[in-house]
Amino acid sequence: MKKLVIAFGALFAISFFSCTGNVQQEGDDSMEKDSIENADTALLVSGIAVDGAMNSVYLLVGEDTIEFDYPDLDSDHRASWEMGDSVTIRYYVTQDGDSVTDVINETNA
Repeated sequence: MKKLVIAFGALFAISFFSCTGNVQQEGDDSMEKDSIENADTALLVSGIAVDGAMNSVYLLVGEDTIEFDYPDLDSDHRASWEMGDSVTIRYYVTQDGDSVTDVINETNA
């Protein structure tokens, strides 16, 4: 009887873990597909530059402050800005997070 209980327990455990692994895999596939589809559409955010550093900017958009980082953006797509300037950020949503492609200073445009 003890062997029978152990056998059924082992069978249950194997079945349970194999099912949960498949569910996780299906979830990952759908998340990856969503991220790739979203990456095809550029998003624009415009606001007033209120803070930032060499490769980042904080924009005041309505009552919210949004930070954008762009450490690998080349200088052709990265306009310089000063606090108080109207700045537009073009970015894509990817699986690894937001990817900024352009920093546009609307004040100096």
